[in-house]
Amino acid sequence: MSETVPRGTAAGRTAGRQVRRAALVGALVAVMGASVVNGALPAGAAEAPLSQGRAAAASSIERGDLSAAAAVDGKSGTRWSSKFSDPQWLQVDLGKSTAIDKIVLNWERAYATAFRIQTSSGGGQWKTIHSTTAGKGGVQTLNVSATGRYVRLYATQRSSQYGVSLWEFQVFGKGSVTPVPSATPTRPTPSSSPSRTPSATPSATPTRPTPSSTPSSTPSSTPSSTPSKTPTTPVPEVPPAETSAKKGVGVWQAPNVSAALEASGASWYYTWSTNHNGVTTPKGAEFVPMIWGAASVTDQNLAQAKNSGSPYLLGFNEPDFAEQSNMTVDQALSLWPRLTATGLKVGSPAVAWGGDRAGGWLDRFMTGAAQKNLRVDFITLHWYGGDFRAEAAAGQLKSYIQAVYERYRKPIWLTEYALIDFSNGVRFPTDAQQAAFVTESTKMLNSLPYLQRYAWFGLPSSDTEPNSGLFRNNGVATPAGRAFQAAE
Repeated sequence: MSETVPRGTAAGRTAGRQVRRAALVGALVAVMGASVVNGALPAGAAEAPLSQGRAAAASSIERGDLSAAAAVDGKSGTRWSSKFSDPQWLQVDLGKSTAIDKIVLNWERAYATAFRIQTSSGGGQWKTIHSTTAGKGGVQTLNVSATGRYVRLYATQRSSQYGVSLWEFQVFGKGSVTPVPSATPTRPTPSSSPSRTPSATPSATPTRPTPSSTPSSTPSSTPSSTPSKTPTTPVPEVPPAETSAKKGVGVWQAPNVSAALEASGASWYYTWSTNHNGVTTPKGAEFVPMIWGAASVTDQNLAQAKNSGSPYLLGFNEPDFAEQSNMTVDQALSLWPRLTATGLKVGSPAVAWGGDRAGGWLDRFMTGAAQKNLRVDFITLHWYGGDFRAEAAAGQLKSYIQAVYERYRKPIWLTEYALIDFSNGVRFPTDAQQAAFVTESTKMLNSLPYLQRYAWFGLPSSDTEPNSGLFRNNGVATPAGRAFQAAE
């Protein structure tokens, strides 16, 4: 394993990448009974799902037009689809604690054979109300008896090599009400946001609708589906964080995420999208938009990026990985003029590895950009380290960044990084090791004059399993989160 390419063999990197974000997900399990009946979806408007139009979140999204919100929008032609790994989850916020008596799952062909249905009143404590290891897909109606504000599908085994995907996730209960309108109820799916993150392999799920330019299924920064009076889980007080112009973080939807972002002291953040995805930008912080992949290059998304308030635009996400934006160099170069036409300062495509390699994906892109006289204002990189000794790992990261800088002589943005070993599956350091690395790495990154910004992967944390997140669902900082707060 190279010090500058900390993900091991090509096979190890690919397998690891497929489970990276999914590895951040955990659940507390308590078994209760429920009955399963395969049947049809409830007909008519007589009984509208409690879940329809409500705020939804997911462990991952395959690409931007396949968001969590699409599974609760009441539309038969839109769906949520996850990354290609286990486990995965989809949850909906009913707005208040509610009696639940039925769950309807309308699976796409990529379904889960093993999954749990869970409820929570908040604070990250989940109760299992249904569990199976023999899921058949299709339309499943689950008769249950439970109470909760949050309802979650927690899938532990996929039926195929792809992810898991639901056309609709419907929650019914006593007092089922008129559907709450979605953020953009009249539009088909679409998107700026990597809600079902714009995926690498569009052919993997050939029946999905073509994304439009309008992000219908992705909630805006102030989703209309969640009334402002809805109570939120209390967030414990945290000590004031240090703020650095360089310090940033990758963010996705999770409980208390906006409060956690403010508490982190990050001066900037991004969501792998041109959309805030329901995250509130703290005072003095900056949201930086991203054009995730080829399908994200739309007039709608480019206009949204241009009007984001940031002078920067991040380019394609890991085009060198099939599980991510999966683009050829020629394809990226052909689309690049549309990004630079925004007038924003545009960062290079963020390769997963090998940014310092002659003949690598980034090297071929930069060579092609120079030949075509295309503007690239700064280089973006990702890095994950498998050496859990903080000083050694920080040194390896520094060597990689220096090598990339010496090759291209442009400012560097490190837009994903953490200690996660992908050389043989997925292995995380201890909390203390991750926190020590945050301290060492941020000190090192702040010392590099050509390193303009960095973003930790990521802000949300699993409450129960090893991960690299900074804040748990209840708003409490992890050891790594406290180290991040203290970083100048």
